[in-house]
Amino acid sequence: MSDMAILDFSKAFDTVPHDRLLHKLNSYGISGSILAWLQTFLTQRTMQVVVEGTTSAPTTVDSGVPQGTVLGPLLFLCHINDLPDAVKSQVRLFADDCLLYREIVDFSDHIALQEDLKSLESWAERWGMRFNATKCYVMTLARKTPSSYLYSLDSTILKSVPTNPYLGIQFSNDLKWSTHINYITKKDNSTLGFLRRNLRHCPSNCRHNAYLALIRPLLEYGATIWDPYLKQDVERLERIQRNASRFISGDYRTTTPGFVTGLLHKLQLPTLQERREHLRLTSFYKVAEGPAGAGNPA
Repeated sequence: MSDMAILDFSKAFDTVPHDRLLHKLNSYGISGSILAWLQTFLTQRTMQVVVEGTTSAPTTVDSGVPQGTVLGPLLFLCHINDLPDAVKSQVRLFADDCLLYREIVDFSDHIALQEDLKSLESWAERWGMRFNATKCYVMTLARKTPSSYLYSLDSTILKSVPTNPYLGIQFSNDLKWSTHINYITKKDNSTLGFLRRNLRHCPSNCRHNAYLALIRPLLEYGATIWDPYLKQDVERLERIQRNASRFISGDYRTTTPGFVTGLLHKLQLPTLQERREHLRLTSFYKVAEGPAGAGNPA
């Protein structure tokens, strides 16, 4: 069993203090004219608000990294890069998404994870960051009944949840993927309905491209992780593509046995299960051969 805290920074990119970020950049070895340029990039900025054509007086931007810039996310990562050093549990960071987790063997592990949450409070206060405790959650990964231990952050009891999205994938406390498959099939059915209504008079190749651009990517995002093993889940995913093939061809009435299978072949749309297998093998190859071998498949 493992307990996982899903943490949310409050206005992450807007709260980074410029002086503390520059201090960290200097500690990373960035100095001289480059550091001076970054200081100018961060500090010499103003903002205004326009309401019904009336513009407010400019005000200085005292914190935050400029969003929509190439350097903004990189500077934010530099600012939170030392967060894992503040705790003893495992940490996973991706942009402003943070997971803190620990295997729970006995009660002392609960205490250790809670102490790490307190350490993160201190880290956030020291470096001018804030956690939005009302949007932070705890998930217990276990086959048995989840633990009843209550964790807190910033004097707020963290809510325990059975499922939660992380990097676009719906994770469940039993590490089964039916919840994620429910989510993506529902979303893709809605998107397919939207395309039917708005592209019904478009050429077939346009509808084909719309399917490849707007529907299939969601059906395959992260599929090397959640590739289903239940027949019902496999069939639900395939049903989306089979319905999409009728949308592409514009033929919703033909019921001849094997018609849709032939249609998929004609449209050069292999089954999603086959594509997931290829994605899985490609990932394994990259892991085994490394970046150098990834570009030169055997």
